Amino acid sequence: MKGTRVTLADIARRAGVSRTAVSYALRDDPNIAPETRARIRKVADTLGYRPDPVLAKLMAHLHAGRGRTHAGKLAFLNVHEERDYWVRTAALSDFRRSAEARAAELGYGTEEFWLHEPRRSPRRLAQMLVARGIRGLVVGSTGRHGSVVEFPWADFAALAVGYSVEVPALHRVVTHHYRNTRLALRKVAEAGYSRVGFAADRRSEAAMENLHLAAFLAYQQEIFPEAERVPPFFHDSDDGGEGFRRWFDAHRPGVVLSTVLGRDELSEAGLRVPEDVPLVRLLLWNPNEGMAGVRPGYERLGAAAVNLLTGQLQHDAYGVPADPKIVQVEGVWCDGASLPVGRHGIRPAGVP
Repeated sequence: MKGTRVTLADIARRAGVSRTAVSYALRDDPNIAPETRARIRKVADTLGYRPDPVLAKLMAHLHAGRGRTHAGKLAFLNVHEERDYWVRTAALSDFRRSAEARAAELGYGTEEFWLHEPRRSPRRLAQMLVARGIRGLVVGSTGRHGSVVEFPWADFAALAVGYSVEVPALHRVVTHHYRNTRLALRKVAEAGYSRVGFAADRRSEAAMENLHLAAFLAYQQEIFPEAERVPPFFHDSDDGGEGFRRWFDAHRPGVVLSTVLGRDELSEAGLRVPEDVPLVRLLLWNPNEGMAGVRPGYERLGAAAVNLLTGQLQHDAYGVPADPKIVQVEGVWCDGASLPVGRHGIRPAGVP
């Protein structure tokens, strides 16, 4: 059939089934037996079938407002060494809820798979996913910067969450850490604070491309003379707050922005929030806890990921992309009691 588009009818004739059965099988409909779905997909691959993206868009429009048909499944691929990493990590939990809701709106189910399942190689997992008609992968974080993930990517449309997976260079969805930090710095200045401090975990910050740190240092260079610049502090969870207290006493910041520290950690250092030190969380997961900070946007990032991934599937864009894209979602500022307004100084001139 070289030179002509392979149709569902062509697949049906070769597989010895109805055109309707082919349509359902290619959408991974559970009403078609798994072995039949696998056989039909194999025939489709052999014939070189590629979905018509224009027709797919038209059908999506026709189904809008009257209930979504089952379009198949998307896989959450957990590439972390720990099986429960998606569950216990706040960012990924927010992300997953958002992704599941958007997938359901588009007619997709979702299922998690662990790359490091004992006695199952990545190649075997890939074969299992193809047999089940799952071609879209949302690749989670490893928690480490510069990670390499080995997997047979050629048969899948895939994207990565965050920056940790460096190889292969997949499309990725991320929160805009740099702009989120600039947002927090602007809010701190508007509240009347100067002499801003920054505290982070070195490993976690590296996994986010040091973007919070970069925004903080750029802000210092733009706004404050050298004598008023507070050096960043990198938190060590084993020091019981002693390291932070030494840094705080040495530099006396008027306010601290942090990706990792909360009231409990500062209490270990003998400091009260906000009485002794106002605090802003750059990664604020619970906006109801009374902390000021930036809700980074993972509760919206999942929907962006599903939109990107289903677009790849509709256009038959499988394998490692030649021109990987990054979709960024900006955070939202949340006021909180940890940042009283107007206590320390006045807004510096020229704050962006």
